[in-house]
Amino acid sequence: MDLKLRGKSALVSGSTAGIGFAIAQNLAQEGASVTIAGRSEQRVAEAIDKIKQSNPEAQVSGIVADLATKAGAEQVLQQVSSIDILVNNLGIYEPKPFAEITPNL
Repeated sequence: MDLKLRGKSALVSGSTAGIGFAIAQNLAQEGASVTIAGRSEQRVAEAIDKIKQSNPEAQVSGIVADLATKAGAEQVLQQVSSIDILVNNLGIYEPKPFAEITPNL
């Protein structure tokens, strides 16, 4: 499938594993230049390597930052000048019964 993403840039948060990684991998396969964002340098590097193994021509880079913090979000803003596609896959939660969950406003 050609989603006409060649030449587009994408930032995917929470993209070192799981759904976020799969989204980043598919965006790269469609020709987008993808930035992986994660909290661990090792996991970001591993995600980049996996994408490049399956698609050696993929344009993929990484940012190590905790986007759940103001400092992490500012770091990403400083390193990424512009993007065409944002996938906010970041989840911040603590396990508790549904009725006890309060919104983070």
